[in-house]
Amino acid sequence: MSVAAKKAEWNACLAKSGGFPGKCEKFEKELRGAAKAAGIESCADETISLMKCTSAGSRSLGCGAQFLAMRECNRAGGKQLLAEGAGYAVAPGKASLFKPEAGSLTQSAPPVRSLEGMQEYGQEYAKSLGVSEVRF
Repeated sequence: MSVAAKKAEWNACLAKSGGFPGKCEKFEKELRGAAKAAGIESCADETISLMKCTSAGSRSLGCGAQFLAMRECNRAGGKQLLAEGAGYAVAPGKASLFKPEAGSLTQSAPPVRSLEGMQEYGQEYAKSLGVSEVRF
């Protein structure tokens, strides 16, 4: 069976698992084996990591790193960004896809999420739209 077919089986199982990827361990192992034999990435680790994040208390932090890892793993042409320290780096051989100044942007980090920060942003955004008073 092809890797795509194995992935479809695993995804179907995950959709019915109630957010517990361990229930689909048989399909996961088959997918990993088929992907390894074909020399391609299965993205199983990224899928499980994102599922665990979105179903746990850590989702309040946004699951941004897990989402980005999942997105990059599933790119048809391969990963364009790789996690490096607290930021990201352009993947080897992918620099031509980015503007030269993009490399410095990959090392930036998102702002820390807080209620105060979101309220400040909301106030600034409202002002830019001409709304004089916003109540939170």
